[in-house]
Amino acid sequence: MIEFRDVVKTFPERYGVINWLRRRGRMPRRRAIDDLSFTVERGELFGLLGANGSGKSTILRMLVGLISPDSGKIVLGGIDVVAEPVRARSRIGLSTGDERSFYHRLTARQNLELYAGMCGIPHAVRRSRIADAVRAVDLAEDLDRRFDSFSSGMRQRLAIARALLADPDVLLLDEPTRAVDPLHAEQLRATIVDLVRKHGKTVVVTTNLLEEAWNLCDRIAVLRAGHAIAVGRGEELRERAAGRRHYAIAVDRIDDGLLARLRAVEGITAIDFTGEPGAGRLRVALDPRVRSLNELLAAMSANGVVVTEIGPQPISAADLFENLTSGTADAG
Repeated sequence: MIEFRDVVKTFPERYGVINWLRRRGRMPRRRAIDDLSFTVERGELFGLLGANGSGKSTILRMLVGLISPDSGKIVLGGIDVVAEPVRARSRIGLSTGDERSFYHRLTARQNLELYAGMCGIPHAVRRSRIADAVRAVDLAEDLDRRFDSFSSGMRQRLAIARALLADPDVLLLDEPTRAVDPLHAEQLRATIVDLVRKHGKTVVVTTNLLEEAWNLCDRIAVLRAGHAIAVGRGEELRERAAGRRHYAIAVDRIDDGLLARLRAVEGITAIDFTGEPGAGRLRVALDPRVRSLNELLAAMSANGVVVTEIGPQPISAADLFENLTSGTADAG
């Protein structure tokens, strides 16, 4: 459905007028998107995961034709986005969650009617399109309330409804749960899943929330400095993140001497612990290229510590992200 192929996008560095004159108008440029390639399948919920400045919003802006890549190819449903931006845009609904794009004194219905008119949606189907859109995001009962009375979660859902008005094949959602409380964020995530599973939409979500991407998306592209350093399903990325293996170890006591001895074991990359003075639980990260587990247990035994429980611990989304972006994992 969507394909990015070797896409590069640069922007000029910002300099003052004096530097601009000294360079005779030839400004150095920075790469916001660096040789980016990935695909999104039809009917897929795809996540773009990365820190601020990793290129997520730039990717969406290129998809809707607001900016063009310097090189490479972007295809949406068989349409070359650069060569035919208007045709490609007709198949996309974009939701940025920008409240300034709504009129606060108008009702939700009036806002959607205004936008439908701007999109050229015929009068004959405008009312039914609005009804379908607000029903999909569970706002049908609030359609005649003023926008300024909406909660943050309701405003985000209305932004998604607006993106649905033209019945697009593809929805682009830029950080849809940003600044939304946990309860409404969970409701929004359920709405997004329904749009894919029940309404057959292809959805691309940008986020810097690790657990959100992990639990919500069918597949994830992890971005760093405009480059996709890993693309895959959550479980696939978990397997690739072999930079460290984690173990949870319960012991009868923890003291400074034990921690010092353990930190001296080759291959241990991190140790933390919980519990009161005395018994507690250790969480240890090991480099799999070094046979460290036996040495770790030997160090505990030499310190007179009794291990009461030990087991592998699944890697969390935060650990995965750290491993991938630090280069300690095989990005595949």
